Amino acid sequence: MITSRRIVPAGGGRAATVRKEVELAPGARLRLCALEGSGRIVRFWMTLPVIGQSSILKDAVLRMFWDGEDQPSVETPLGDFFGASFGKPVHLVSARLVVTGGAYLCRFEMPFNDGAVIEIENGSANALRNLFFQIGYYEEPRRERRPTLHAQFRRECPTEPGRPFVVLQARGKGWLAGVRMDFQTRAWWLKPPWRDIVLPRGFGLGVLEGWETITVDAATEPLIGTGAEDYFSGGFYFKGAPFCTPTHGCTRRSFVSGRVSAYRLHEDDPIPFDESIDIVMDHGLENTMEADYSSVAYWYQDEPHAPFPPLSPAPARRPSLPWTNAVQLVICAAVLAMWMGAAVWIVVR
Repeated sequence: MITSRRIVPAGGGRAATVRKEVELAPGARLRLCALEGSGRIVRFWMTLPVIGQSSILKDAVLRMFWDGEDQPSVETPLGDFFGASFGKPVHLVSARLVVTGGAYLCRFEMPFNDGAVIEIENGSANALRNLFFQIGYYEEPRRERRPTLHAQFRRECPTEPGRPFVVLQARGKGWLAGVRMDFQTRAWWLKPPWRDIVLPRGFGLGVLEGWETITVDAATEPLIGTGAEDYFSGGFYFKGAPFCTPTHGCTRRSFVSGRVSAYRLHEDDPIPFDESIDIVMDHGLENTMEADYSSVAYWYQDEPHAPFPPLSPAPARRPSLPWTNAVQLVICAAVLAMWMGAAVWIVVR
C-alpha cells in the first residue's frame, strides 16, 4: 500500500483543483502517515526543491514513532536521513539510501508492531514549499514483536581537543545497520613542523587520520579502526572519490573546502549488541585537528530506547562556511609560486 498527500479545497470534487504537493508554515508539523496495526514500511520517497529554500534540508526535522511511543525512534534533519551532503542533494546510490534524479529515497525496512507515525517539522523561518512524498508499506498480521529502525543525528562544531566525536550511544538489544558522516576541517594546518603538513595533517583532510572506536556491551576490548576512510571502506583519503557502491561510498571529497561525506551500510556485517553500543570517531591523530563533524547512525533495536540528546535549533545544524582550507591552500600556492619564480630567476641569471 502507498500513502501520500493530496489536498482538495473544500467543496471539491473532480472539478476542484487538486494539490499534489504540501506546503508547511514556519514552526508547523505535518503528519505524513499514521498507520495502525502491524506491518512494515519498505519505501519512503520524497522530493522538494532547494532553490529558494537552500537550508531546508537542515532546517526541517524528520521524526518517526513506532508502536505508540511518546519519543521518536528516528529524529534527524530531513536531508541527513536520506544521505544529503552538508545539506545539499549530492549524488548517492546505495542499497538503502538514494539521492539522485531530483529525489530522495530510503529503502531501510521499518517494521512496526502497533502502529507507525512519520512527521516533519519545519524549523525554518520560512515556509517549506512543494514537498511531494510517498510511503510504501505492507500490512501484516501481528506476530512476535520485531525490532524497529532507529536513526539519530549528532553534530559537534567545533570538535573538542583531545576528545573524540560521539556518533552513537544506544542502550538495549539490537544491531548496527549503518553510519553516514560529514567531515569538515576547521584546523589551521599550515604551521610548523612543516613535515606534518603532508602527513598527518593531509593538507586539511588529515581529520580522516582519526579512527573509529566501537564498544559493544561495555567490552574491555573495543573494535578500533585505522582511520575514518578505512571504516567507510575507502583508503588514502578516499582516492578517486566521489564514488558509490551498494554498501559504502564517498559522495563528496574536496581539498579546497576541506569537506568529506561518506557512508557505510552494514548489510553483510551488522554489529549485534545485547546491552549497549557506543561509537566514537577521532578528528585527526589523537584528536588534534579541529573539525566540524555531523553524523547519522542507523540501527535496529527492541524498545525501549535510551533518550536522544536534544536536537539543536535549525541555525546550529547548518554547516559552517568552508573557507579555512581554501585560504591555506591559496597561501601554499602563492609560496610555491614565489619559490618557483625565484628558482627560475636564479637559473636565468
